[in-house]
Amino acid sequence: MSFRMLYLFDWFEKKGVTLMSEVKFVEITDAGLTIINKEGNTQTLQADTIIPAIPLVPNTELLTALKGKVSELYAIGDCNEPRLTVDAIADGSRIAREI
Repeated sequence: MSFRMLYLFDWFEKKGVTLMSEVKFVEITDAGLTIINKEGNTQTLQADTIIPAIPLVPNTELLTALKGKVSELYAIGDCNEPRLTVDAIADGSRIAREI
């Protein structure tokens, strides 16, 4: 597990976030999030807000859509690699200085 993931999980623990491993997402409804837990049982976790935290994969949708349509294009933040907000800000600052 990467340092960033450990930092994220540590932050979750400090904030009282409930972490569940080995679950399968079924659906989001008005009642909350329906999952199948590691024992194979279906349950609905009541929630009014659901924030997926993983898998952490790059989001290149906008980069792909803009390729060839603009003269300069830079991948920063989660487009490059999912990381912390401070890392995305640093990417933006570095690219701005290079331009």
